[in-house]
Amino acid sequence: MTHHLAKDGREFIIRRPMEKDAEALISYSKELFASTDQVLTTLEEYTTTVADEKTWIRNLNETPNAMALVAEVNDSIIGLLFFIPNSKKKNSHTGEFGVSVHSSYQGIGIGRALIEKLIKWANDNDQVEKVYLNVFSTNHNAIRLYKSLGFIEEGRHIKAARQLTGEYIDVLQMYIETK
Repeated sequence: MTHHLAKDGREFIIRRPMEKDAEALISYSKELFASTDQVLTTLEEYTTTVADEKTWIRNLNETPNAMALVAEVNDSIIGLLFFIPNSKKKNSHTGEFGVSVHSSYQGIGIGRALIEKLIKWANDNDQVEKVYLNVFSTNHNAIRLYKSLGFIEEGRHIKAARQLTGEYIDVLQMYIETK
């Protein structure tokens, strides 16, 4: 667990999730999916149970080269990052991550702190050489953050997502090498 100070002076911690966080992570995820159209999952299709979430947390904590982190303010989860390595031998040196921050805490350095922890962890990990993510092309703040951390766009999936309004969105793949 590490303590951090956000740009607005609020204190937050970053730590590994535990199975006892399952209900809080489900609540966090539901709020996230209800509050933005910049993620792939919709609230209606998010049907994760507490047992499912506990299994997911346990698997991430037990899988070599996988990682999950939560950001917390006053014992409330306000951010989540997870990294999942590819399982095939030929691309096991790479993996994808996802990151999110509660809308009330965006723009104050929490997402940056989570990603910096991931990059440091990947730099120290002998197996992880490349970290990548997918992001909607309309998520300009996130793209700006990733670029400021050294991520490079390596591909664009044209019309890869269709918003509930019917609007098509390209999805960018971005990466950073850690070795």
